[in-house]
Amino acid sequence: MKWLRRRPEPVEPVPAPAPKRALDFPLVMLVHAHPKEALPPGPLEDEIVALEQDAVVLHAVADVVQPDGTIRDLPEEKVEWAARLSYRHLKREGCLAEFGIPIIPAYEGDDLLNRGSGFQS
Repeated sequence: MKWLRRRPEPVEPVPAPAPKRALDFPLVMLVHAHPKEALPPGPLEDEIVALEQDAVVLHAVADVVQPDGTIRDLPEEKVEWAARLSYRHLKREGCLAEFGIPIIPAYEGDDLLNRGSGFQS
């Protein structure tokens, strides 16, 4: 019965690996809070806002806070910019270790931040 052969099973193509980001963990720290009596010194970065609530001060990327105080999603193209801005803000405040964030060499430059968010409401 050499003439009876089975057709080979079709082989599924192997999907291409997703492009690797600079981070191996999520870093979009768009919002964090400090007790009012323990605010870090120094001015806030451009496009970071401070919102006072009871006994805490909330620091947030301005593009996610609407005028009524509600939080909204960022468009996909702004997520990396917001992550870099949050990284720079947390580093200046000395909070990276508190959030378990290591020094990220790719985020040490300002090139992406210098372009601004360009986010329109």
